[in-house]
Amino acid sequence: MKTSFEIFKDHPEISSHPAVQELISEYDVVCDALIDLQQVSKKNKEKPLKNLVTEIQNSINVELKKDENAIRFKETERVDFKISVENLRRYINEYLQDYRIYLKNSK
Repeated sequence: MKTSFEIFKDHPEISSHPAVQELISEYDVVCDALIDLQQVSKKNKEKPLKNLVTEIQNSINVELKKDENAIRFKETERVDFKISVENLRRYINEYLQDYRIYLKNSK
């Protein structure tokens, strides 16, 4: 985000006008509020990410236990891990979208 100085560097005479001074003051307040909001937003995402990791761990443990039981008792088919991973990827993407968590290169 540009500072007010950067915005008016090519035309400094404009920045001395009282209406522009008021606009610059309001712009600086909005910029400060935005920075504060971004910092709070980062802190608020820690808990949802922790919950996501916990849910993933639990899901993995359940699927591994199902597969272990299928091998041991031979009463059910083994877990199709490819389908499980695809479902997990879909779940993670939806979760991130719901909590507005954006990752680079996520598909």
